[in-house]
Order: sequence, then C-alpha cells, then structure tokens
Amino acid sequence: MISFAEVGLHVSPALLLFIGFAVGIVAGFIGVGGGFLMTPTLIALGFPGSVAVGTGLASIAGNSVVATMRHRQLGNVDVKLAATMVLGTLAGAEVGVRLVNWLKDQGAAEEGILSASLLLSALIADYTGWETRRAKRHIDVLVSAGMGPPREVLTSKAALRGWMLKLPPVMYLPHSRVPVSLWTLVGIGFFAGVLSGFIGVGGGFVMGPALIYLVGVPSHIAVGTDLLQIIFTASYGTVRHTMSGNVLIFASFLILLGASLGTQIGTLATRYVSGPAVRLVLALAVAFAAFGTAFELASVLSGGAARLLEGAARATLFGGLGVLALMISGLLVLGVMRQRGHRIPDWALSLVVGH
Repeated sequence: MISFAEVGLHVSPALLLFIGFAVGIVAGFIGVGGGFLMTPTLIALGFPGSVAVGTGLASIAGNSVVATMRHRQLGNVDVKLAATMVLGTLAGAEVGVRLVNWLKDQGAAEEGILSASLLLSALIADYTGWETRRAKRHIDVLVSAGMGPPREVLTSKAALRGWMLKLPPVMYLPHSRVPVSLWTLVGIGFFAGVLSGFIGVGGGFVMGPALIYLVGVPSHIAVGTDLLQIIFTASYGTVRHTMSGNVLIFASFLILLGASLGTQIGTLATRYVSGPAVRLVLALAVAFAAFGTAFELASVLSGGAARLLEGAARATLFGGLGVLALMISGLLVLGVMRQRGHRIPDWALSLVVGH
C-alpha cells in the first residue's frame, strides 16, 4: 500500500496500475483521455474531488501523447482540425479550473464534479447508443446482401443540419473531407476545455461525438484528432491544477505507467473495426461511467453513510473497466482472425472490417 499523507489515503499501487491500463485501452480505442472514467473511479477510491480531477488529468496528458503518436502512424489525425479547436480549449480549461477551485472553497467539489459528470455521461450514452444501433442494423443489411462492411456508416443527420449553418469564416478540412465554420470548432473546443478543467477529462467524450455528429468527421479521424488536442488541453489543466495543489504526482505516474501499455492495445484495435464499433464502445464506456457516478454521487450526498452505494459505485466502475478492456481486446482478436482468413461469428461481421 502507498500512503498519500496529504489527503490521508492508502492505495494499492497494483490498483492504480490496473486503472491506468484499463482506461488506457479505452482511451486509445475511442479517442478520449479517459477522464470521464478516471475521475469518478478515483473519487470512489477516496480521493478528494479536486485531487481526483488534477491527478487524473496529469496522467491523461502523458497518455494522450503516446496515443496520438500511434494514431498519427495510422493516418487518423487531422492536424488542421486539432489546431483550430485548441484556440477554444485552452480558454475553456482556465474557466473549468477556476470553477473547481471555487467549489473546493465552498466545500462542494465532489457534489459539483460528480453531478456534471453524471448529466453529460447520461446524455452522451443515450444518443450515441441509439445512433450506433441504427448504424449496426444498416451494416447488417449490407453484409446479408453480400456486400463488404464499410469502414464508416453514420445515420445521424445532425452533421448535415450543421453544415447549413455556415457562419463565416468557413474552412475546409481536406483530411476529414468536411466544410465547417471556424466558430463551430472554437465553440466545441471551448466547451470541451471547460469540461477538461472542471471534471478532469480531456474533453474527448464530448468532443468525439461532437466532431462525429455535428461536424461530420469520420469516427477514426475524430478519435486521433481528439487525442491530439487533448495533449494541449490536459497539459494546461495539469499545470493549473498543480499550482492549486490538486495533483498527486506519484499516483499520476503509476496510472500513466499502466495507461501507456493499455493505449497501445486500444489504438491497434482501431485498425480492425468499423466506425459504429468505436461508437458502440464509447456508448458503453459512458454508460458505465454514468451508473458508477450516480452511485458515487448518492453516496456523497448521503454523507458517506451508505456503504452499499459506495460499494455499488466501485463495482460498477471497476467492473465496467474490466468489461470494456476485454471487449476491445476481443475485437482486436476477431479483426486479426478475419485478416488471416479465419471465420468469425456473424454478429461481428458488422463490427470488424479487417484488411
């Protein structure tokens, strides 16, 4: 056990390594920093809310560098898109950090952070899950007709509606092959930046769906591009939280150590899956985070007296991390099998594309 005297906490290093490894697999696969899972999990372990945000964000900053380099090799990064969004994310991150410090002074950091996480997680999980099921059914029809599964299928019309609101200046993104208003990207970046500083996320679990559904960026490019902008957003947030005394350096190092390995697995798996598969895992990950956060918030509001709620939060969050890691690893195995000409289950044909 490691003792963190500054917060009166004893934690197993193996547990921190596992959290980092599992979150790393998810982060590399769906293009997020993983903070929407990391923050409630650390709070469930007993980290104060502000420290959970800062420590998780520090590990996310380092992990995003590893993940981005791998996605860059796979051609999944739109540098022009990421550079444009950073204009908004850095400003938003400063606002988010100030919100956390204000809540900390009010003695309501855990309640505020968990409430915001729960609301956003529930909304994103619901919409992404609904759209992904529609996309998978569409691919199933194509496969049953003898056609090969496409790399990307998007059934949402939100991006088409968004293109009609071309508030000047409008820019064209050749790598993503979409036109978009500069103000749309800066606005998305600002909102993601606020979340980064406030609830300890890179902003990816909001920015990823926003890029896919509002801008029309292909899922795989949204994943890699999102991770690139997270480097800047999370790094800025980490510096600000360190200045505020919200970062446990050794804890973040152990988490990053596990995440560095997990990210390699998650990123590699994106080579073998369709866009709907990425969004399916995103929906499940956010759903696990929502349920775990709900249990933890209920426990905090009850004054910590409800041990059953605290246990349910830990079981949901840790169990969810394990399920997601196994699911992504399974998709990787199925993809490799298909590439080598082996038969795979029919239900996986719409999720795995192979090469």
